[in-house]
Amino acid sequence: MGLVVFLQNNTAAQANPALLKAQLSAERSIAGKIDILLKLCEVYKVADFDSCLSFARQAIALLEKEASPVKLAKAEMYVFGYYYNEGYPDSALALVEKNISWLEKEPSLLPELAQYYSFSGLCYMKMDRKKDALDRFYLALKKAEACKDYLVQLKARVNIGWVMMELKQFPSAIQNFHNAIQLVEGKKLTQAYTAVIYNNLASCHGSLNNIDSAYYFARIAIENAKANNDILAQANGLFILGTALEKQGKLEEALHYFLEAQPLRQKIGDPFFIVSDLAELSALYAKMGKTDEGILSGKEALHIAEINKISAKLPMIYTALAANYEAAKEYNEAIAAYKKINALQDSMYADANPKALAEMQTLYETEKKVRLIEQKDNKIRLQNFLFIGIAGLMLLGGLLLHSQYKKYRFKKEAQLQAQLLQQQEQAAKAVLEAEENERQRIAKDLHDGVGQMMSAAKMNLSAFESAIQFTDAAQRTAFSKVIELVDEGCREVRTVSHTMMPGKLLNYGLTAAIRDFTDKLDKSSVQVHLYTEGLEQRLDSTIEIVLYRVVQECVNNVIKHARASTLDISIIKDKDGINATIEDNGQGFDATDKEKFEGIGLKNIITRVEYLKGTVDFDSAPGRGTVVALYVPV
Repeated sequence: MGLVVFLQNNTAAQANPALLKAQLSAERSIAGKIDILLKLCEVYKVADFDSCLSFARQAIALLEKEASPVKLAKAEMYVFGYYYNEGYPDSALALVEKNISWLEKEPSLLPELAQYYSFSGLCYMKMDRKKDALDRFYLALKKAEACKDYLVQLKARVNIGWVMMELKQFPSAIQNFHNAIQLVEGKKLTQAYTAVIYNNLASCHGSLNNIDSAYYFARIAIENAKANNDILAQANGLFILGTALEKQGKLEEALHYFLEAQPLRQKIGDPFFIVSDLAELSALYAKMGKTDEGILSGKEALHIAEINKISAKLPMIYTALAANYEAAKEYNEAIAAYKKINALQDSMYADANPKALAEMQTLYETEKKVRLIEQKDNKIRLQNFLFIGIAGLMLLGGLLLHSQYKKYRFKKEAQLQAQLLQQQEQAAKAVLEAEENERQRIAKDLHDGVGQMMSAAKMNLSAFESAIQFTDAAQRTAFSKVIELVDEGCREVRTVSHTMMPGKLLNYGLTAAIRDFTDKLDKSSVQVHLYTEGLEQRLDSTIEIVLYRVVQECVNNVIKHARASTLDISIIKDKDGINATIEDNGQGFDATDKEKFEGIGLKNIITRVEYLKGTVDFDSAPGRGTVVALYVPV
């Protein structure tokens, strides 16, 4: 669930609308009328979108006679709010882009520009363009930091977390939500948004199966929402609480909270969240065996999503429908739903590429670090001029001070260099983590998407076998071969998904994962001997993953290129670090040829080992095999 917050503060929302309308009739000055109209917009921005739009347009008409860029930007914010909440994100985005084009030329309106960048991100989210949304939210954050607008910084942080959550990058989402809470507490900002933040924290922890944390944060969010009369956050909290109970197997209790939230959601009337809730409810009904109710809820969600062009929720809806159809043994409908899911996942892949998201976040952090270094560099230059002036007046004292300054400067330069190196390491870590996350996503999609579809296809074929009247044995044999091919495809999908993210590595450690990987190799092609020592205790998960990928890459290179009959793998851990060798008796290659190391495979090995601050050497020559020796400090 995302945060949708529009304007300045909540004080105007407490005003008496009748009194404001009377003041509007009595007011004679254009400037006074504009101020009252903006206050009326604030009153009606949640309760009555049509009235809010009417007052905003009256204010805009008056602003044509009395130019005030700040008031015009605020007035059009309310028009944006109308388009956005009424389900017209394309119209809202057109209005936002128009304002951004002129706000970028007005340095004095940096706070308004930051808000409009946030608005454009919200539009992109409703249009299911998550990567574009994330880019705009980062722009909003940078502009808000530049003008020290902490409220817009808060909104940007929460919205960045929302995008990460929708893209299933839950650790990054959680970090942004905690940063938002620190802003609220550190800068003593309004508590009106904390319910949304805690709801999103609960949702992330629920997706990571941290059920106790999800339950804890959802309870805080619901209590906060009730205290602030925030029915949107209250409805979100009830649904998240229900989802946590659902994961604990308490389905009836989960259904109770889902149904309690529905009237609140209908009162708000936002189709984006109504669709999301109906899809959740449909999935719950499937687990409860209430497939009639589940299919009805899923179809209702699909109908509302199609009318309002809410494509972001289509995978969720079709997943719920597939579960209901399969539970109801309507296999043709289930297969059709699975096909829809796979098609949607393919189209969304580029937008949800974790590596691109990691690079975007690293870019933001790098730019922030560069600004800090520039500030410190300017401070050093200022100190330099100061010391030179003092040296001109007092030569002896100046020489002494200059000596001290040089020491200080060298120390500062060393600190800045260390910070840059740390930033580079963080960037490398983000890219490696993004690659591993992408492997997990693809492995899960293969296992849960394609694998389930092929299993359902095999089930249908087996059901048809008993119903078909074969004319001769050849037909029956041909049909059996079709079933065998589908079954072989299921096994192949499982093998590929387990190779990309092996369960042995996650559950039992490096030795078991490598042994499981090598045991599956064709023994008639290459004999593999594995020796390990000192790995009885689990290593750090990052070290295990990197070493597994390096060994996996080396073995794959041997199979593809070496034409070897024997492969020896040795991994030994002692008190200083880990030494590993991968040796084959294949055809070898010229290790002095630098072009050989420009390929992706060897470059990946070197990059991964260097990330662990280790070393790797290649000893090979044509005709005498290859030895890859690496060392990683612990």
